Amino acid sequence: MADDGKIKIMCKWCNVFKTCHIVSQEITDHQGNYGIDSVMMAKIKIHKHFKGKNYCKGTDRTVTVPLEKLLKDNQKHKD
Repeated sequence: MADDGKIKIMCKWCNVFKTCHIVSQEITDHQGNYGIDSVMMAKIKIHKHFKGKNYCKGTDRTVTVPLEKLLKDNQKHKD
């Protein structure tokens, strides 16, 4: 997991990188190219933020994303 649980993720409603934290992790199975694959998924809580004068639609939502992809993207956009 990332340092102190805080990471940055792109809000898909306003396309801006926002601070969020991992709520939980779970392993799910899905059909891949070579059969059933197990993937570690992370539930992410997006913190409150604005889009213009109002709160963004993504505020206080929980989204589920693959943990491996999330950590790779977070390293790329760390600054």
